[in-house]
Amino acid sequence: MHVYEISSSMQLLITLHNMSAVRPESAKSFDEIKCNCCIDEKELYLAIRELINYGYIIEKNGLYYLSSLGISVVRSIFT
Repeated sequence: MHVYEISSSMQLLITLHNMSAVRPESAKSFDEIKCNCCIDEKELYLAIRELINYGYIIEKNGLYYLSSLGISVVRSIFT
């Protein structure tokens, strides 16, 4: 990884934020996320599992969205 390269997990957080997946009503499926993310499928799956474990992403009925903690992490990048 290069100095300015961000991790797959951070890319995923930013992608979900950009897709407005911030509430259960706007949650996205794995396939929707995969189409909007430049991460290969296996790595994307691992990143999702990692972020769920940290509490940054919530999974409900096979759909994913950012938790309030995940939103705070993304916002901290831009402030």
